[in-house]
Amino acid sequence: MRKLLIIFFLTLLNNILYSQPKDTIYGKLKSIREQLIFLDENRQNLKLFSTEGDYGHNGFLSEEYTKSRFNIWWYQTYWVHYINYYKEFDINDKLLKVVWHYKDQSIMSSCENKYDIDGKLIVQELYSYNKSKTINTYDKNNNLILSKNVDSDKTYSTTKKEFNDKNQIIREEYFNSEYAKEKRITEYYYDISGNVVEEKKFDEHGDDYGTKFEYDLKNRKTKIINHSPFIWVKTKTGSSQKRTKNGNDQISREFKYDEKDRIIETKSYNSNFNDGNIAELYRKEVTIYEDDLVKNIYSYDNKDSLTFYKTFEYDKLNRKTKEFNVSPKYPDNNISLEYFYNETEYPIKLLYLEKGITAQVDFDYVFDDKKNWVEQRKSVNGKKLYIWKRELKYFE
Repeated sequence: MRKLLIIFFLTLLNNILYSQPKDTIYGKLKSIREQLIFLDENRQNLKLFSTEGDYGHNGFLSEEYTKSRFNIWWYQTYWVHYINYYKEFDINDKLLKVVWHYKDQSIMSSCENKYDIDGKLIVQELYSYNKSKTINTYDKNNNLILSKNVDSDKTYSTTKKEFNDKNQIIREEYFNSEYAKEKRITEYYYDISGNVVEEKKFDEHGDDYGTKFEYDLKNRKTKIINHSPFIWVKTKTGSSQKRTKNGNDQISREFKYDEKDRIIETKSYNSNFNDGNIAELYRKEVTIYEDDLVKNIYSYDNKDSLTFYKTFEYDKLNRKTKEFNVSPKYPDNNISLEYFYNETEYPIKLLYLEKGITAQVDFDYVFDDKKNWVEQRKSVNGKKLYIWKRELKYFE
């Protein structure tokens, strides 16, 4: 079961852009309180292990990750993940405060922001397992040139940035008082079109890991190349890494685009197993569009064998109605989704088919007078299990 969940979770992450409807909030938002409520204490959010915390297997990695993961599982499965936070804004839409909670409503972490008269963030206070305060300094062109973070135990870190006359960052230096002998410097280089062509990093030993980029004539990124200060050398017992003057560059990603500048092919590379100084293709992904909508996604291995593919169908309003996830070599992992709608872009029913068993998921919505949803209810096979609730307050 756990192996299946891992495979399915990776499948969903690969489909993040096509998994849920857009969620535009109308009106001048003052605050939002959003959380998931469980109607059956025995049906909680999905976990791989019983010892995991409220936010599941990977925990709370970031706000963006947590929200994306939650939305995917809400709209595309009969399971759920967890979400519970409060946000407050000023009249200019600047974030003043954000608080993330556990299921018992105790505070997991919080952040408070202060801005200057021009709307630049000047002070940020974070509360988690400890307390920290960050003070930002800007130059006359409003570029952030210094951030100093001080923890409650008086340790501190600084990030200094330098910009050229085009306001492009050219140098960044990081210092941490706990590791005073260590040095972290990044230099940025650009082409004549303003594209970043290299991020060159240094530590206390000199050249460090970095990244190079290549572009086509339309300034579209075509290659990502990883730089290492080390090369692999043969030894009597196998191989080991050795720092050299030039190090080693290896291609990591390669992109192809269509006439509308959409990525239609991505090649991913890893180091060769027998010779770590050589990159080899390990995966290719091809995306096919039809009428500006993603129709198919194909994934191939390094031998150009099809390992996985997705197929999408849409209605006349461009709402996704069907999705098929197919593993040719492992048909037991195949999953199909079918969506039903009324007049909105939000689905009212999902039929989830796996291993010949269909789960029916029904969605109900409550909207406020600004046409923003304030409550979504999720039922599985006729049983009401979850309420995704949010309280919206407006300036007007």
